[in-house]
Amino acid sequence: MLHPMSDWYWFSENSQLMLSMGEEWQCTTAYGQKQIIDLPTSDQLFNLSDTECYLTFADHLLASGGQFSDAQLTHILINATAATMFHKPVSPKSWFLDEVEPFGFHHRLARVVNQFNSGVVLVLTDEQSLATCMLISSKLQLNENKFLKQFDLIKLAKTRLEPLLSEISSQLSA
Repeated sequence: MLHPMSDWYWFSENSQLMLSMGEEWQCTTAYGQKQIIDLPTSDQLFNLSDTECYLTFADHLLASGGQFSDAQLTHILINATAATMFHKPVSPKSWFLDEVEPFGFHHRLARVVNQFNSGVVLVLTDEQSLATCMLISSKLQLNENKFLKQFDLIKLAKTRLEPLLSEISSQLSA
């Protein structure tokens, strides 16, 4: 996992949110102009709030027992931070997923299930009975015509979140 450095900064290129991680590395996030509140028009430092968010999600993922490569973990953390700091609010869409018992989340990781498939999500924000989640599986079919792709956001009732313990790595490619 890459640790945030003082030379990291957000910028946009071709209406896409990007993160520069020094002179030789940059990451294109999953979020474009339509999903972002204020797409940076000039370089915007990866500040203390960004760093705190990134490291908090790192702690949650490392504590989950999931088997993530350094590259996977860094990519998840960059997109989770970008979503938390820049993404427009999303409206609830719980009806696409089955209610589960017991519901909740473990170390902020949860599985979501419906008649089509299941996926793994990272809980970004926890608001009373709802949670805004980022898909970390490669895709999730919601109905006959609608899919989420990796790093898309969905807001769900917590009754849709099945606690996920340790078999995460097999679910990431599902």
